[in-house]
Amino acid sequence: MDIDAIFEKVRQDTSLLANIDVEELLKNVNNEKHDYLDNKTLGDILDENINAIKSMGFPKDQLKDICNRLAGYRYVENLYELHKGKHIRWIRNDNKNLTNGAIVMDVKFLDNGSHILCRNAQHRLFQVKFNECLIFQKLSTGEQLILMAYEHVRSIGASE
Repeated sequence: MDIDAIFEKVRQDTSLLANIDVEELLKNVNNEKHDYLDNKTLGDILDENINAIKSMGFPKDQLKDICNRLAGYRYVENLYELHKGKHIRWIRNDNKNLTNGAIVMDVKFLDNGSHILCRNAQHRLFQVKFNECLIFQKLSTGEQLILMAYEHVRSIGASE
């Protein structure tokens, strides 16, 4: 059974989360590193997004709009948390606009900082300076399932 099928079943019946071994799930989800998700829930991810966006000084109405547009994304605080082949969106420090985003192709370390090589929907390649933006990466289905499982584990611990 693939991860998308498991995710859909869990969304329909959250009692299935009781049967999921989080550690085993982490090992099997695309063999990616997920240490940035350890013991976090979707709520924790949302809080991190809100705090990052608040740090740029947006007014409350614009903050809410940006957060809604970033549903399903996580804030990338460290460059090593960025995964190639996944969609990102970013807010530049200078113009403070949320971009439509692009796919991460590579990371380059240059004399003037770390750059993310991206490809947009028109297949145009360009670079984004990591240190001049807030970066948000789309959560995969597997990552969302891991967050849901941690949330379930946390709710069991709170009810005991």
